Amino acid sequence: MFKFKFKNYVFSILLVLGSVLIGDRAEAACTASVTPLNFGDINPVSPGILDFDASLTYTCSGLVNLLSNVYVCIEIGPGSGDTSINPRTLTHSSIPTEKLTFNIYKDAGRQNIWGYQYTADETPMVIDKGVIVLGLGTVITETLPIYGRVFSSNPFMLRNIGQYSSSMDVTVKMSLIGIVGLTSCIDVLLTGDTVLNATATLISACTVSANPLNFGSHPSNFASSVQSTSTINTACSKGSIYQIGLNNGQNADGGTRRMKATDGSYIVYELYNNSSYTQRWGETLGTSEVVQGTATGLNQQATVYGQVEPQTGLNADTYTDTITASVTY
Repeated sequence: MFKFKFKNYVFSILLVLGSVLIGDRAEAACTASVTPLNFGDINPVSPGILDFDASLTYTCSGLVNLLSNVYVCIEIGPGSGDTSINPRTLTHSSIPTEKLTFNIYKDAGRQNIWGYQYTADETPMVIDKGVIVLGLGTVITETLPIYGRVFSSNPFMLRNIGQYSSSMDVTVKMSLIGIVGLTSCIDVLLTGDTVLNATATLISACTVSANPLNFGSHPSNFASSVQSTSTINTACSKGSIYQIGLNNGQNADGGTRRMKATDGSYIVYELYNNSSYTQRWGETLGTSEVVQGTATGLNQQATVYGQVEPQTGLNADTYTDTITASVTY
């Protein structure tokens, strides 16, 4: 009699335990916060490393069924104005058609795009927190990195300077799933929601180069003005306002430009920024001395007009000077 009761008691315990193992999924309430993803200032001439990180902190809590397996699912959606997440885009603050492509990833190697659809190639972050002990409530909190990258393939010089931004919805879910018949976070209704803001600022930058100005060979007693031209090449980020100035050269006497011969003698010359040879090209910003323009992002040329007036007492020699061209933006 005693033996029969003992077996019945064990069997009843197994029935109760079995009913818990195949229990339905439970849900938990979550909260979430994220730090901004700030890519900082991007120099379009030399963008450098464009990988920056943000962080996400979540807290989820709820009453756990016996032997429930806890899954935390974190979804990050498309950016504002995007129709997909591959790629995401940062949009200019005042010119909606101007965009920079970027993305966010689940791994430091930036191989796995952080998505929001469970049936897509770019899925959410799903974290298996393991089995929770019988009958306990659970509070789970964790901070995770979000890995961002602005693609170096962006045509930075052809994008307008200014701030670019994107806002992405972030949803955190915790699903408490019975060990038998596991399901995903897809149907979880209780979520923690926040917004991930990404920003980058495209700053003004320029490159400059110049071609030699060669007046050629002439007799020392030449009777009329000798003229020649050269070009200064500038490429500045789109939308930048720039000014090109020329100094007086290495051999100037006050404000008079001079080329110097190997024997130490000089020949006076001048540089102009107009084809009529009337406007001296100098370096006083904000005046007609300098050449001003608005950058297109492509190479832009400015013509330098040089002139040597007839002079007496010149020795036969080669005369040279070096002028510094400065681009201010």
